Parts: sequence; structure tokens; C-alpha cells
Amino acid sequence: LACGAAATIVSAAAAQTNGLQNGGFESNCFICGGPFAEGWHSPGGDTIAPRRFVGDTGTPAIQPVGTPNAITPRTGTSLQAIGTHGTGGFEGVSTDTVNFCHCDQSCQTFCSAPYPYFDPIFDYNGGDVVVSGYYMIHENDPIVGDLAGMKLRVKVQNQDVATMETLDISGHTSGQWVFYTRTFLRSEIQAHYECNLGVRPDCGCNCVPSSPLPDHFKVELLRFVGDGTPTSGTIYWDDISYMQLPGGPTCDSIDFNGDGLFPDTLDIDDFLSVFSGGPCSNDPNCGDIDYNNDGLFPDTLDIDALLSVFSGGSCLV
Repeated sequence: LACGAAATIVSAAAAQTNGLQNGGFESNCFICGGPFAEGWHSPGGDTIAPRRFVGDTGTPAIQPVGTPNAITPRTGTSLQAIGTHGTGGFEGVSTDTVNFCHCDQSCQTFCSAPYPYFDPIFDYNGGDVVVSGYYMIHENDPIVGDLAGMKLRVKVQNQDVATMETLDISGHTSGQWVFYTRTFLRSEIQAHYECNLGVRPDCGCNCVPSSPLPDHFKVELLRFVGDGTPTSGTIYWDDISYMQLPGGPTCDSIDFNGDGLFPDTLDIDDFLSVFSGGPCSNDPNCGDIDYNNDGLFPDTLDIDALLSVFSGGSCLV
């Protein structure tokens, strides 16, 4: 059973694996036997993006850490390579693969169905997400014709609801490992989700469910350019980590009066009325005047925050 096939036959999981598993690519895929790392999947099972390790039969040879003038892991004995077929398009690996046997952290017994994903758990009420790692490109095999980087996606069930992509790596690193980190702000995640949910006006697909809340996070290491573009080179990744910071105050929905209609300027009118001690058109379903949930009220920043979110901006705290 190939990893790619396994990922397509399992429906949305009820729970996800906690944390990012195998960020150093030390463990081989238990089900498929390689060439992929456990917890990482290359769409279509493309072997141009394999796990490499010291002593494998691939070229160029992977040497032990500390070997001068050689391609080595940053730590341990393994690393993730992403090459190219030479004609552009997408190449890469992601955590969006089904976890059949790592639920006990040892892969000695199989998980119970419905199977979880290797995607790290995401708490929608938590804080910013930070994904970090290290990449290396040898001077004899530089990235040419395309760009490499990370794509981060917040998901509910098996649907993307918020996406951040950064492709900014090319050339080479003279064979040195370079630290790379990206932060997906909670405010940006909320804005993407609410756009796609239809809460915010004139943006997004209006095509994602309002329940359950987004609960897992897809990490993707990739390189990309349009199909048919000549490309060459190999990028190596190691020691990938995922961290969600503690959550802070977040703004309420723009449907302040709870009538199910949004965007609707009556919500602004009702908020201003309640803020000044007046009635709300849809009592008792109206929200409170601490719109940004910072614990301060009455506070004119709540008015600014409502107007900002209503117009598609960020939550002001």
C-alpha cells in the first residue's frame, strides 16, 4: 500500500496527531517502507522528494554530520530532499497524510479508525503559529528556475480555511544550514477563515463550515514555478518544528445583533446604541460592548475594532 493511496482512501479524521511528528525525518514511513519519512507525504508518491539518510544508495551521497565538504544532515542521520523533474510545477512534501500506527508514539500498534492525520493539532482559540526549520542547498546544485519555501494551511475536516505561502528561496547556501521561520498570525488566520466563511464582506469563497472550528494545521515544504519552466537543483530540509503560542483576546463576530444577517450596517447601529446605553433591535441576542474581549469597557477601541473587522481589517486590541 503506497502512502499516496493510503491518504486518499481515508475520510476526514475525528482527531489529529498532537504536535509535528518526525520533524527531523529520522523515521522511515512504516506503511509504505519509503522512500518517504514517517508523517510526511509527497503528493502522488513522487520520489523526487525522498527522505535521504547516511548510507542510502542515493546520489549525491549523504555523509555523517561533521564531514567536511559534504552533504550532511543538520542533526541525526536523515534529512528531507526536494529535487525537480526539470520542467517546473509543484514538488514537495506535507504533513497531510494519514497516521495509521503512530498513535502510541512507537508505531507498534495500529491506530483506531477513523484514523488521525499527521497534521499538528491547531486550536482556533489559541495564538499565532510558528513553523521553523533549517534548509541547505549545495553550491554544485543550486535552485534555478523556481523558488522554494513553506506553505502553511489551517484546516477543518479535510478543507483548507486559511493559507499562508512564502516562496523566497533560490540559489544556494554554500552547503551551510540556514534557519528559516514563518509566523502565521492568529489575526490573519481569523481573517482568512471569516472571509471563506462569509462573515467578512467581499472576500473569500463563502464555502467553509462554521462548525466544527478549524482544528489541524498542514505544514508543506515545497518548490514551485509554472509548468514547463526549466528547473534544476535540490534543497534539503531538517529539524522542522511547529509551535502555537498562547492565545490572546480576539474580536467577536460582526453579526453583533445575532439576527443571522451580515455584513449588515444595522449591527453597527445596534452596537453604538448599546454602547451608549440604548436598546438593541434583536434583544436578547445582542453581544456585549467588549467587542475585542480585552476586558476593558466601555472603551472606544471596541468601536474602532468593530469598524476595522467589519471592513475586512484586523481585530484591534
